[in-house]
Amino acid sequence: MTGYRETLNLPRADFPMRADLPRREPEWLAWWEERRIYDKLRAQRRGRPVLLLHDGPPYSNAHIHMGTASNKIWKDALVRSASILGFDSPYVPGWDNHGMPIEIQVSRELRHGGKEPDRLSLRKRCRAYAAEWVGFQGKEFERLGVMGEWEHPYLTMDPAFEAEILEAFRSLAEAGYVQRGLRSIHWCPTDRTALAEAEIEYHDIASPSIHVAFPLREDARGALAAAAGAAPVEAVAWTTTPWTLPANLGLMVDPGAEYVVVETGGRRFLLAHHRLAAVAEALGWKGLAIVLRKKGGDLLGILFEGPWGRPSKVVDGTPYVSLDEGTGLVHTAPGHGKEDFAVGAREHLGVLSPVDEAGRFTAEAEPFVGRSVLEVDPDVIAWLGSRGRLLGASSIVHSYPHCWRCHNPVIFRATRQWFMIIDHRGHRERALEAIEERVRWEPPTSKNRIREAVRLRPDWCLSRQRSWGVAIPAVYCEACDTPLLDPEVMKRAAERTRVQGSDAWYELPVQDFLPSGFTCSACGSAGPFRKETDILDVWFDSGATHRAVRVTHPALEATWARARAEGGRVVYFEGPDQHRGWFNSSLMVGVGLDGKAPYTDVLTHGWVLDADGRAMHKSLGNVVPPEKVIARYGADILRWWALATDWRADVRIGEEIIERVADAYRKVRNTFRFLLGNLSDFSPLDSVLAQRLTAVDRVFAGHLAHRVARLKSDYEQFLFHRVADGLLDLCTVDLSAVYLDVAKDRLYTLPPDHAERRSAQTVLWRALHDLAIAASPILVATSEEV
Repeated sequence: MTGYRETLNLPRADFPMRADLPRREPEWLAWWEERRIYDKLRAQRRGRPVLLLHDGPPYSNAHIHMGTASNKIWKDALVRSASILGFDSPYVPGWDNHGMPIEIQVSRELRHGGKEPDRLSLRKRCRAYAAEWVGFQGKEFERLGVMGEWEHPYLTMDPAFEAEILEAFRSLAEAGYVQRGLRSIHWCPTDRTALAEAEIEYHDIASPSIHVAFPLREDARGALAAAAGAAPVEAVAWTTTPWTLPANLGLMVDPGAEYVVVETGGRRFLLAHHRLAAVAEALGWKGLAIVLRKKGGDLLGILFEGPWGRPSKVVDGTPYVSLDEGTGLVHTAPGHGKEDFAVGAREHLGVLSPVDEAGRFTAEAEPFVGRSVLEVDPDVIAWLGSRGRLLGASSIVHSYPHCWRCHNPVIFRATRQWFMIIDHRGHRERALEAIEERVRWEPPTSKNRIREAVRLRPDWCLSRQRSWGVAIPAVYCEACDTPLLDPEVMKRAAERTRVQGSDAWYELPVQDFLPSGFTCSACGSAGPFRKETDILDVWFDSGATHRAVRVTHPALEATWARARAEGGRVVYFEGPDQHRGWFNSSLMVGVGLDGKAPYTDVLTHGWVLDADGRAMHKSLGNVVPPEKVIARYGADILRWWALATDWRADVRIGEEIIERVADAYRKVRNTFRFLLGNLSDFSPLDSVLAQRLTAVDRVFAGHLAHRVARLKSDYEQFLFHRVADGLLDLCTVDLSAVYLDVAKDRLYTLPPDHAERRSAQTVLWRALHDLAIAASPILVATSEEV
């Protein structure tokens, strides 16, 4: 006797309800690699319109974290969806290999008995160290399901790549962009090197807030004669960096502001009238009497005596003097401040920087020689007090620059460095025009960030006093010490680097880089010459990647050229810090080399935070390692989390959030399982023509097509979270709650070949086909399993 169950067409599918992703995903990764799926996809899309994502290189020195994982997932979804949409969208992953973090780590490894390793030994170990981490990170990125040219990534330490970095530098130098000069720049005493603006992060710290007296020394024009008394007039300046006072050479004023000399407690003080009430309150001045009023312009040229006995000249401080804080007279140390240096150069104050590379005072700062400037403030304040110069001291919490690598406070220090001149040949204006007119920014507000970063950025300090990087190909004349950037020397440096790597600069004698008959352009000397020891800023390395990667990957050069010629898109996709970093450095190099931005689209994603909206730090115990999520749930769950969130805003992750994602995934998977189960006896050859579908099926087929078109539109706009939302809604509402419920009777009870059953299966087949393709940039393993 046949049972009732045997009369039904019950679902049958070799698609388990339990995904077991942590075990199954590596099998799919091996399957893709064995069948060269990426290469086959590239071949299929060759010659199609170009959408090229250029990978912002992560640093090769540690395991990936949730931020780098989500960044790679977003990029992978962009590349995969672009391929589905018909674009030629290759992906060459890259790594940033040079730089201080690796050098510092390797120096610790190689240091013996307090002795520093020699430069070449250090560099060779740095190269090996970076290569090890490229291997580790590459496997971690692949485990995320990221598809790309993993066998041939771009590495900034590759000899051919280093040679192209030098070629980019040579092109800029020959065009007049590169100069060497004395500037007051950010300096990290911990790492003993110059820093660019992009390498600075700001943190709130408590600093001293002191008012200091500068007695009158010389008033040649008698501007203050009417205020003369038993005691000299004393200018009052305010500072939050007492350690810079030994380098004081001037006092800035606002020429248009009113200044007054006031008498209190038997002393006469000069300050801005607008600041008098605030300063009097802060210093406890009583019984004030205004003795004299003068415009700031009348005070120019007067000499006061600085705390270390040097003349302090009153100069025009436009536009740096604020009447909203301080005293209206600004302590000016050209050796220790960007604005100070600019005013000092304009007003011919000279430069004094009594601080060595480790941030310790030199002989000009007696009695504090050898003391760290970051630790000496309390003693400087006490010393000023003992000499009657200190008028008041308190503390203030303010934002202060720190090194982005060691996270310690930095200082301004005047040193000779190599700079890229940002206003050369209208460079800044062309960069700003590219930002405004030539590049699409998403979200649109991100344009404001980079516009301001470029508008305000100073000349780019390109030199670093380190070892692990690409050496600046300059030589110095031993006779007159002139730095020489010679085109032929730079060309030879690039040629030898291409063959031997950047170690060649340190391994070969200087003569190997000099053309026959080379002489100093300044003094005519025929030598000897010595090589520059500074390296290029690693931001220059990464800023030149758009040029170098096209040379080291010839197939990519053709794609990039088609993108330029045919109006294709070149996309950069990174976090908000890159408006001062990679987006900015790439723009500077690109405009300098080609007169245009290297990108057409810039996407800026948010930060990855913990479930409470806090940044993740080991000290807080709130770090969520991607490998732990993958080991428990699988990479597809992590991908769904990243892509179901709006990358344009900060995103959060935590145990409960991942559990909700896993629950959503199970609903999608069960829909796939139901569709497959009801198509076990169906072939696409069994499909029913559209006009022969039942009325219900025809309506739902139209609705499905509409929803799929919306998903396509969302992919075109890189709105992956809308795709994820749409997929989930399609599975749980349109299919599970509506259509599948309506179609079950026909699917289960009608004869297998019945026209109405085949009609329903035709719609299910279309749904399965379209859903699997639409989900493939997000759920890469699950879609392949379907």
